[in-house]
Amino acid sequence: MLMDHLEGNTKSDKVYEFLKEQINTGVYKPGDRIIIREISRQLGVSDIPVREAVKKLGSEGLLEVKSHSGARVAALNINNLEEIFLIRVELETLATRLAVRSATPEEVAELERCVGKMEESYQNNDIPAYTAHNREFHQLLYRASHAPYLTEIIENLYVRSENSKMIFQHDPERLRRSNAEHREIIEAIIAKDEEKAAAVIRFQKENGFRGVLHALRLSQSLLGG
Repeated sequence: MLMDHLEGNTKSDKVYEFLKEQINTGVYKPGDRIIIREISRQLGVSDIPVREAVKKLGSEGLLEVKSHSGARVAALNINNLEEIFLIRVELETLATRLAVRSATPEEVAELERCVGKMEESYQNNDIPAYTAHNREFHQLLYRASHAPYLTEIIENLYVRSENSKMIFQHDPERLRRSNAEHREIIEAIIAKDEEKAAAVIRFQKENGFRGVLHALRLSQSLLGG
């Protein structure tokens, strides 16, 4: 059964993860309706956990939920994304600085494990696996700041901008360079070089966000948007 393969503790959590993945991978595109009864039937659950998941995705900005017309996948708003990315660069740079000061040897080892997994992934041309391990790396890095409020804000902004990447095609060579940057960050943490770690994460984030925004603008231009 499909639900058995989804992460999450409750049925609502599992429906949420399913819908979020469908949105972020472009299966559900901006403007598509989310029909609760169809999702319930597809996942073999009642309407209640689907409604709860839809409500959560609405609060995160991935769905537009209206009382009379139901839920639709939210349109990508470039101006909103630019603002989110601008904030994320600053907060993720701050979190990295704090991680240099606070990361434990165990946390550094976890970061190194992620980098190894990413290297295996791009060598095998397994983009989904690379993306998952990259996500884990950055979560671990920011948690190593030991600043829970900061980490929570970053996570919230990540969720609100994650679906923008559905349009961005990853270049295998860019993945290799990105992972080299991850290794530089780890080396800077070990060396307690706060300025180096901050410079690398800022470069990586600004470069990545610029690429996403360029792809979105190009797409909208081609569609006449």
